[in-house]
Amino acid sequence: MKYFFWNVRGLNGDTKQLAVKRWITFNRPLFGGLLETRVKFYNLPSMMNRCFHGWRFDSNHSEEAENGRIVIVWNPILSVITYLKTDQLLLCGVYNPISRASITDSFPDSNALFDVPGCSDHSPCLVTVSNSEQRRASCFNFFTFFTLHPDYTRLITEAWNSIIHPSDPMFSLYQKLRSAKLCCKALNHGSFSNIQARSREAFQRLEDVQRQALSTPSQELFEEERLARDSWLMFASAEESFFRQKSRIRWLKEGDANTGFFHKSVKSNLSTNVIHFLSDPLRNRISETNAMKATVLNYYKNLLGSSNDEVSPLSVNELQSKLLYRCPSSLAEIIVKIPTDEEIRDTIFSLPKNKAPGPDGFTVEFFTMSWDLVGQDLTEAVKSFFINGSLRRQVNSTVISLIPKTPGASVLTDFRPISLCNTVYKVISKNLAARLKLVTVSAVQRNQVGFVNGRLLCENVLLASELVNDFHKPGQISRGCQQIDITKAYDNGNWVFVPNILEALHLPQTFINWIKLCITSPHYSVAFNGELVGFFAGKKGLRQGDPISSSLFVLAMDVLSKSLDEGTLLNRFRPHPLCSNPLITHLSFADDLLVFFDGRAESLQGIFDILKDFQKISGLALSLTKTSLFLDGDNYQVTHDMAARFGIRHGSLPVRYLGLPLLPKKLSLQDCQPLLDRVRSRIGSWTVRPLSFAGRLQLIKSVLNGIINFWASIFPLPKRCMEVVERMLNAFLWSGSPDSTKGVKVSWETACTPKKAGRTGFSVGSLDQSKNHPAKGLLTFGFRASGSWIWRRLMKLRDLARPFLVCQVVSGRSALFWLDNWTALGPLIDIIGANGPRISGIPRMATVSQALVDGSWSLPRGRHPITVLLRNCLPPPPVFNTQSSVDIYLWKNDQNSPPGKFSMAKTWKSIHPSPRRVPWYDAVWFKEHVPKHAFISWLAVLNRLVTRDRMRSWGLVVPEEYLLCGSSVESRNHLFFSCSYSQTVWNSFFTHGTLSPPTDFDGIISWISTCLNSSNLRTICKLLFQAVVYYLWAERNARIHSPSLKTFHTLVKEIKLTLRAKLSGLDRAALQTANSQSRQSSSLESLLHTWFEFIQLT
Repeated sequence: MKYFFWNVRGLNGDTKQLAVKRWITFNRPLFGGLLETRVKFYNLPSMMNRCFHGWRFDSNHSEEAENGRIVIVWNPILSVITYLKTDQLLLCGVYNPISRASITDSFPDSNALFDVPGCSDHSPCLVTVSNSEQRRASCFNFFTFFTLHPDYTRLITEAWNSIIHPSDPMFSLYQKLRSAKLCCKALNHGSFSNIQARSREAFQRLEDVQRQALSTPSQELFEEERLARDSWLMFASAEESFFRQKSRIRWLKEGDANTGFFHKSVKSNLSTNVIHFLSDPLRNRISETNAMKATVLNYYKNLLGSSNDEVSPLSVNELQSKLLYRCPSSLAEIIVKIPTDEEIRDTIFSLPKNKAPGPDGFTVEFFTMSWDLVGQDLTEAVKSFFINGSLRRQVNSTVISLIPKTPGASVLTDFRPISLCNTVYKVISKNLAARLKLVTVSAVQRNQVGFVNGRLLCENVLLASELVNDFHKPGQISRGCQQIDITKAYDNGNWVFVPNILEALHLPQTFINWIKLCITSPHYSVAFNGELVGFFAGKKGLRQGDPISSSLFVLAMDVLSKSLDEGTLLNRFRPHPLCSNPLITHLSFADDLLVFFDGRAESLQGIFDILKDFQKISGLALSLTKTSLFLDGDNYQVTHDMAARFGIRHGSLPVRYLGLPLLPKKLSLQDCQPLLDRVRSRIGSWTVRPLSFAGRLQLIKSVLNGIINFWASIFPLPKRCMEVVERMLNAFLWSGSPDSTKGVKVSWETACTPKKAGRTGFSVGSLDQSKNHPAKGLLTFGFRASGSWIWRRLMKLRDLARPFLVCQVVSGRSALFWLDNWTALGPLIDIIGANGPRISGIPRMATVSQALVDGSWSLPRGRHPITVLLRNCLPPPPVFNTQSSVDIYLWKNDQNSPPGKFSMAKTWKSIHPSPRRVPWYDAVWFKEHVPKHAFISWLAVLNRLVTRDRMRSWGLVVPEEYLLCGSSVESRNHLFFSCSYSQTVWNSFFTHGTLSPPTDFDGIISWISTCLNSSNLRTICKLLFQAVVYYLWAERNARIHSPSLKTFHTLVKEIKLTLRAKLSGLDRAALQTANSQSRQSSSLESLLHTWFEFIQLT
């Protein structure tokens, strides 16, 4: 069903009535609302007859509001009842009514379209709701929960070994995969179909057996309860694994069973990625399923399945005149070696997990979890590619997945086609990519930082910011920047051009043949709303998702880099005034290109000519509509006229570059608005998710922290921006909203200290946040107040960086005698003082070599205290290397270690030493903790839970009595330890004679230390402590907000069930680790065994 609402701002005119009628006829809704019609009540019937002929209507017209404000209309096939009318509101019911479940549950295929305003200044909203299930042809996917079935290993082994094709390893592998697929399908249909219902039934069965065991205990019922528990644990784990895999969430750590969160994520992904309609080039809307499939298939057939005959690739000789790099013979021997068994194993185990599979449906997890069975066959198949140089079609088949670039995308150019390759092919391709990266690091010039080892995105952002510095200031035009967009960059690459580049670089022909075989033999199917559409051969392009594509693409773009550099030498355009020495004509990150020039139209014409020449040889074309021009001098008209002349956009700074703002001036709070909006948007997308405190904390650490650090690692963020970010994170942690200040229990500064100091271990900030270090200067020369804002900000950190920089004297010609740290004691100016240069006669800016005369230190003979101190501090005169003209500067990561490779983490720890460790750290933040239990326990240990004694101390009027026992004053210790209810819960777990429950929070450490003889028992006691605290607190809160209450028997049962599930998961993880490391699993002591031995004796 479709319904709409539209603020039409007046509906008396014939023109508007005709526009509304046409819109209704085209979209065919069944129900809707019109706002601000401004139609008199007596004119309403005639207007409705013209616009909604045969429909029924109602309105909120009254004597006080004669024009009305709201008119509802509906097709007679619906039954609509009006319940309430006011001047501001009209409440009605449309039958059959929407159920109480959320609209996405009742109508999973619902969507909303905000159309163009048309005759109004407000956009009409068209909502489509449908609860009919879309019948789609399902594709096989391997789910990791298959491995949880007790018979999985036996069944998959039988299926795998039933196929024997020794002649062709690749063919044999895919025949075995086909047999394994049939086995997994049968296993799924017979044991895991409708996994949610099976999980509920298994839990109900467990409860039934446990009730019987409590009333009439027997050995048979205990055994039946064990089997029922194992069955429920299997289905519960399978359900979580299913939704985790479907949600594609990879940042979440092991912990609670986040089934609800994953389920919401799956539904959110479906609603976001489902394509409800498409628009053709003429902007006609296509909503019929088969027509949309045909449109998508034809588009990608034309894009990828047809060759570009207008491209004339350069020959190998012509490319060699541009590309000066030649592959050395030593490297050539390495890249043509057949990969070893260990290399192939390491490759597949390094592939990212929880990724969408290729058309064969087998994920990385299938091969890693069944490596003992399938490893040898996969290894032989991969080796056969390198030995025989052949690749079967099913191996190189690819699914094109459409990822919308913007929400609500409807034009196919607004979708990013990501190629989903088969895992077997990825192993081959990643091996080739690792070898190709050995070439690109030397062959590709420094302008390109994308997908080249050792080069960072921040390098280009910082350099580009320097080159556009002061573009906003009025003056004469002398600098220009062009931001260039390549149309469908990966999809249009010519298949002759790329291999010719490899030949020009003198790569071995065997390696080139491997590359050509991979990029020229793909076949494609398009994934459209979960179905595979079509099957066609590719004719051009590189696949986004193929591991070798990125390196091949940067090699192709390097030809453009060489052409741009040649353009300045041939006077086709003049470079940026600051980019002549060294020559920097452009900066690249894959296909993101910035070209710098002198701001003249003649230079811009030369750049366009070079880009057109590159299009003819490579197939990579410039997109004029997405290319922008920036000029300095703040002359709008000149920039506008030049941009219009070349058919490109008139750009204005700041502009988005590589996900960050490209700025001509200091970063302000307004410039940081994209960062704040993104953080707020991510938080907003989680506000309706079922997240605990621990879940929110994990989101902050894994997702939001990454977003913030991406900016902070490049730009020093303004203090005000950091305050806003921290305020949003703090609000989200405690209330789930980015703006609420309710419920804060621990200050943000306190929460951000390390876990070992008793906090959450989260931190926000960057090195620049060290404001207490005045800029005295590491080196006093070379600092200009007129430098860019980034340069000036970095200079303020010189005093902070000074102790970490040491100088190794080689020639003595660049090391400064007073200011550099070339002695073992540090800079001499810090030891001797500012009067040292005057007293000693050695100038402040003198080098070490200038402080020597005839091989001895040039010091006065007097007994002045400064002279004596300097003489005692100086080492023996060094022996200089006369063949070298420079000294070596090295970095120390901390004051107590020798110079070595720079480490951000070690330097940060040295600047920000960890506070003192709290004694209860291991009792709260131990490795095996349940996150939501640990978080509540942390608050309890800090005494930050809102108990009634604390509320009364704040002046609030609340009852004193404790809710669980009805006596005494509610305090932390009474709630968790002294209350009769809590004591009964604790005693239920400690019937074993050697253990006793803790008595208060101060005794937690000593209580846990009683279990030192058994690591398993110590882990169980920690988990038990946190679980009891969590469930007691949850029961206390439940009694406040609802009349229902749980007996201590029920609470103990829940705790036991939760902990047994947790211990079972830990046992499984330990067993998998033992198997992967080829250790004897029989030597492992089961946590569940310890549980039943010491805690749950019956």
